[in-house]
Amino acid sequence: MQNDEASQWKERQQAELALLQAMFPDQVTWNDQRQEVQYKSTAGASLTLRLPEGYPGKQEPTLLGAFDQQKKDIRQLTKDTFNSLNLPLDQEVLDTLLQRFEDVVESRARTLESTQSSKVLADSATTNEESCKTVVVWLHHLLNTNKRKLALHPSIGAAKIVGLTKPGYPGVLIYSGPREHVDAHVAELKDQRWQAFQVRMDVAGPTSWSFSHGSGIREVESMSDVTQAIVEKENRDAFLEAIHIK
Repeated sequence: MQNDEASQWKERQQAELALLQAMFPDQVTWNDQRQEVQYKSTAGASLTLRLPEGYPGKQEPTLLGAFDQQKKDIRQLTKDTFNSLNLPLDQEVLDTLLQRFEDVVESRARTLESTQSSKVLADSATTNEESCKTVVVWLHHLLNTNKRKLALHPSIGAAKIVGLTKPGYPGVLIYSGPREHVDAHVAELKDQRWQAFQVRMDVAGPTSWSFSHGSGIREVESMSDVTQAIVEKENRDAFLEAIHIK
């Protein structure tokens, strides 16, 4: 019976790892000899977990290492966050752990940025140069009707945000506009507990991107439609690079 359980757990491990590598093809690596999975965020943070023989049946992944974008050790902070989740046994949790790690890294980055900002007074030129931002989000899928509606209708600054959404597999979101409104909308979406909600690009600039439909956020059917709707070639190239097509 124990051998049967171990075999089942191994199969579930392999299936979960295959899904993660499909969702994060350039970011998740698996060392079979060490039984270790490593995740590298697009921002440069890294997380290393060991999968014991009893995972996911009766054991949890072991946290081996966690580093932020500046290569600072954030293992204890990450461990505390994971422990607070109270995740049940006999359930695949790697996707959840990766998302929470991204939250830790993002929160730490915001804290560091806030600390630095409090020490330096930004001049008006800098403020103007970064008054807008554009965010590209990659999703494993976008099918849920309510989530699709929420993606199209920000609760804050709806009239000032322009962008595109593409449902299906994968899902893609592009939002451009005033920094505070774009940040608020992305944060609102992130709270919906998506599967593999990944910010592939987050850049500030003096103006919003231009799209063929003009103002507002529009849903399109295909990745080709997304690309064609981005007016400036420079922005199209940046988008394709962000989603690892170019």
